[in-house]
Amino acid sequence: MTISRITRRSMLIQSAASALALAGCRRFSAGAASSGRGGNTRIGLLYFAPEEGADLCMRGIFDGLKEQGLEKGRNLDILSAHAQGEIANIPMLLQNFMSQDVDLILTMTTPCLTAACSLARNKHVVFTYCYDPVAAGAGTSFTSHLPNITGVGSFPPVADTVDLIQKLVPGVKAVGTVYNTSEANSVKVISVARELFKKRGIALEEVIATNTSEVFQSAQVACSRKVQAMWVTGDNTALQSFDGIVKATKNAKLPLIINDPEFTARGAVACVGLGWYPAGKAGGVVAARVIRGEDPGNVPFQEVAMQKVVLNQKAANTLGIVFPPEVIKAAAQA
Repeated sequence: MTISRITRRSMLIQSAASALALAGCRRFSAGAASSGRGGNTRIGLLYFAPEEGADLCMRGIFDGLKEQGLEKGRNLDILSAHAQGEIANIPMLLQNFMSQDVDLILTMTTPCLTAACSLARNKHVVFTYCYDPVAAGAGTSFTSHLPNITGVGSFPPVADTVDLIQKLVPGVKAVGTVYNTSEANSVKVISVARELFKKRGIALEEVIATNTSEVFQSAQVACSRKVQAMWVTGDNTALQSFDGIVKATKNAKLPLIINDPEFTARGAVACVGLGWYPAGKAGGVVAARVIRGEDPGNVPFQEVAMQKVVLNQKAANTLGIVFPPEVIKAAAQA
């Protein structure tokens, strides 16, 4: 196993990005400008960046809230903000929500939850779109956690991912991956995968990208390490530059396997991952419980992980990969 770090971040760029995040990436619903008027509940919805999985999860959140009688524009005001794909922007956005005196902060993605664990201790927090809330710092177990936080975790099917790679690339000896070590979700998933790959006699070549601008170069480095496939889990930094990873793998003529179904059509060969709508809807239901007065400290974390296999026949044809019948069957059942 080899780990590389490519570092090009400067404090000036980071400061500028934070300023932009506060000034430009805040989005408000029609009712949020007068949040709190008329007795409406105010939610601060914080996420990493716009992308397909987040959109699907948000749809689930709003449907879950509506199912519980809480609806945007009627009795619910949503203040929504994203961090433009950079972890450094998250604290300022959280502070802005707290200055707006929202009733609840709803986080999507592990970096947003991690920041809320330390910066939003005086606010109720509900999370979803998160692999492992314990790794994020929200508690020591699903039943023993910070008193102001609860929500829904969704850990990816790592063992099934290794199985899929071996079925698509028989005799595989090395797999490359790119992730950000500042993301607790990725560190946890990679640690689990590392041991599984090792037990199968497969080397996992890890290359670190500390921000989105480094992802393409990191993917190129990973592809150059005599690997037979690339795998990318739900690392937020990597997914924000997913097209760069696709470009690197195409140039290297390597199959790309991922854990986020919504990204498969953009150039991955296959995905074994999670459907994010159910996790979002479950998160919306939990948020409604807290809004109605339940103590989040007494609400155990939930695990909602509905597995989904997605195949990209066009990408497979380009590489001469034939999907085994059992893989096609699993995709048909998704």
